[in-house]
This record gives sequence, C-alpha cells and structure tokens, in this order.
Amino acid sequence: MKTYAAFFAASLLLSLALTPVVRLAAIRLGIIDRPGGRKIHYTDVPRLGGVAVAVSAIFPFLGFLFYSNLLVDEMRESWRVLAGLALGSAIVFAVGVWDDVRGLPPWPKLFAEIGAAAVAFALGLRIEILSNPFGFPIDAAWLSGPVTILWLVGITNAVNLADGVDGLAAGIAAFAAGTLFFMTLGSGYGAVSLLAAALAGASLGFLRYNFHPATIFLGDSGSLFLGFFLGGLSLWASEKSTITFALVIPVVALGLPLADMLYAILRRWYRGMPVGQGDKEHIHHKLLDMGFSHGRAVLLLYGVNVLLMGVAGFLLYTRNSGAAYVLVVLGIGLVVGLRVLGYLRFSRIIRDVAESWRGSRRAKYAAFRVRMLERVFEEEQTQEARWAEAVELFRDLGFSKAALTLAGQDTPAHEWTLGESGAASPGRSVVLSVPVVGENGDEARLFLSCPGGGGGLPAGVNGVIDVMRTRFLSPPG
Repeated sequence: MKTYAAFFAASLLLSLALTPVVRLAAIRLGIIDRPGGRKIHYTDVPRLGGVAVAVSAIFPFLGFLFYSNLLVDEMRESWRVLAGLALGSAIVFAVGVWDDVRGLPPWPKLFAEIGAAAVAFALGLRIEILSNPFGFPIDAAWLSGPVTILWLVGITNAVNLADGVDGLAAGIAAFAAGTLFFMTLGSGYGAVSLLAAALAGASLGFLRYNFHPATIFLGDSGSLFLGFFLGGLSLWASEKSTITFALVIPVVALGLPLADMLYAILRRWYRGMPVGQGDKEHIHHKLLDMGFSHGRAVLLLYGVNVLLMGVAGFLLYTRNSGAAYVLVVLGIGLVVGLRVLGYLRFSRIIRDVAESWRGSRRAKYAAFRVRMLERVFEEEQTQEARWAEAVELFRDLGFSKAALTLAGQDTPAHEWTLGESGAASPGRSVVLSVPVVGENGDEARLFLSCPGGGGGLPAGVNGVIDVMRTRFLSPPG
C-alpha cells in the first residue's frame, strides 16, 4: 500500500504545484478560451491544463529508474502493454495540445484517436474476450481490433464531451480512476492499480483549480488524455477473467457522458448536421437551462457518478448472473433521466421515423406506377384510354381533381373529380398547371389538384407530370 500511496501523493502534489505554473504560461502565450458561441463561461480562461494533468500522472513512474519492488517489477514485465498505453495517450495528448494552441477541425482529431488506438492495439492493449454479465464470456478474437479501437475512441470522446462545464471531466476521471483502483486492488493487477492511483491524484490536484469558477480549463489536451488513459486502463484490467466486469466500470462511471455522446451523434445525424458540429444540447446545457448553477450541476453529476460506481462495485463483488440484471434497471433509470432532461422525445422520433418510412414506401410505389403508365402510353392509341389509366394513378397518389384542356378549346377534353365516397375533407387545395406538348404540335394544359393540408404534394408527382407532359399526346410505340 505504501507504493500506491506514494504514487497517488506524488501525482496529487505535483498537479497542485504545476497547474498554476501552466496557467501562467498559457496566459503569457495567449492560449486563452474566450467566451461566446456555445461556451457558457463569461470571462477569458486559459486552457492547456492537460499539460499539468499528463505530466503529474506520468511523473511518479520516473521512479522506475531508481526504485524496485514487486509492483515496480510487474510494471517492467508489462512494458509492452504499458508502452501501448503510453504511446497512445501521448498521441492524443499531442493532438490535443495542437488543438488548444492552433485549433483543429473534428476529423483530424478523430483520425488521430483512431491511430492512437491502433498503436495501443498493436502493442497488446486489446479486448480478447468480452464479458457477458448474463452468463458465458463472448470470444471476440476475430473482432478484437475494431472493438478495441471503438472502445478507446468512444471513451476518449465521452470524456472530451463532458468537458463542457467547470470540473466535470476532471471529476469524472478522478472518480472512475479511483473506482478502478479499488476494483483491481489485490486482484493481481498491481500495474493497473498504480496507474489508476496516479491518474486519480493528478485529476484531483487539477480539480482544485478547475472547479467552478474555473481558473484554468483542461482543454482537449487534458480531456483526450484522460479519456484515452482511462479507457486503456479498463482494457488492461480486463485481460484476466477474474475481473469480468472491468469493461463495465468505465461504461457505468461514464454513463451520462456516454449517453450524451451517443445521443449527440444520433441527434445531429437525424437533423442532417455534421456529426462533429457542436450544439448547445449536451447534458450540462440541459441542467443549466433547468436553472441549476454551474456548481450545483457538477455536484449533481458527481452524485450520479458515485451512485453508478457503487452499482459497478456491487456487480463486481457479487459476481452472479442475477446481479447483472441490475444493469437493466440501471439502463431504464438512465433512459428515464434523459427523458426528464428532454433528451429523448420518443413519440416525435418514432412518428418521424414512421412517416419517413411510409414516405419512402409511397415514393417507391409511385415510381412503379409511373413506369406502368409509360408502358400503357406506348400501347394505347386513344386519349380516352390513356386518360382512364392516368385517372387510376391520380386517385392512388392522392389527387382530388384533374382536367386536361386542348389548345383552342374552352372546356376540358378530359376531366375527373374524386367521388364523394373518397373525397377529401373540404379546405384549400394545391393546383398544378402543366403544359402538355405532342410530337405533332398539339398542345394542351393539364390541371391537377390535391388537398393542401400541410402534407405537401403527393409522392411521385414529378414523375406523373413528366410522363403526362411529354407522352400523353405522343404517338404510341
């Protein structure tokens, strides 16, 4: 325990001492996060706090050069996996520093995260067997690479998205690292416990300056580093079957940020927005909109995280299939919480998806009927026969009235009105006027009416207009 305590204390004290130095350097270099746009702070705040966190988390391991005991020896024996974690974390940290200093679009950062995860995977930091909380383990060797990369990138971005309100990301990382430390303590994972202790100490030391009102921000350098490091630790701890719920720990600990991230992706995709484009509908924005202050919003989320990590510990130490169903209850609770926050508008989403599906089906049917109409126009020689076929299509597609007037005539040559039994409710109608031209120079005008109840024109109307305009008066064949 002395070694664990030494690593935690060294990281904590260094973070407390180094953060003000980094803050002063960021101010002098002009690396400032200015208010405006989606940001919820009202004064200039220096960023680049990730430098203090990363240095503080890594500093205790310099003792490898001068000190030796069983734990340190285990770290040396695990040098390959440790190198994967260190290199991957260094890559995302470097990209985060670049973004803090110069700014980067979302996609280069995502590609860098994927590259960092691939490096970590190549050096042995990977998912080989997926734990199944409801029973048997799932052999995932054939999916090891994609699942590992998806895991690391997902956890990294969850923490990054949580860094939207003072103290949230650093606090969540400290809680998760502390929970991972206690869950791996005495389980044969001394290396993971040491790393978790150092990460918890560095995060807590930084939190002293990052809690509301923050005097320094993590920046992408800090949030990306914390997310990747935490995700990598959970993978390392999951190598042995004795820690079957190791991958559940960060999922539960980061349950709200993960849900926030997933819903942000779905929300932006659903609205046709770029996935990397930010908005003001993250969980911290929702809490602030509900009237919570910065401090109370963060404390509320801290409380939720303590509860979630208590559940994770319960699942780990009970280790029975019945306890795993707690996850189902937890998931239901999470959904209800998101619903209260206004995230999940199930009825509207389901209605829109159903309407989109019905519209797609109607469009396919309309396209089929238009092709059939073209074939009929090629075979039928008389306008009467062609009009009869067209009327069937008008009725099926939802038109209420149609008339065709030949050039030089005052009354329609062909006319159709939807019968009383199928007539639409009275109200405004949309009337289309379409010129019809034949190869012999014959000209006419087609008038189509449909109810104007806000649903738009019938599906396939463009195809109908095109066929009627160019083919109705054309010779057959």
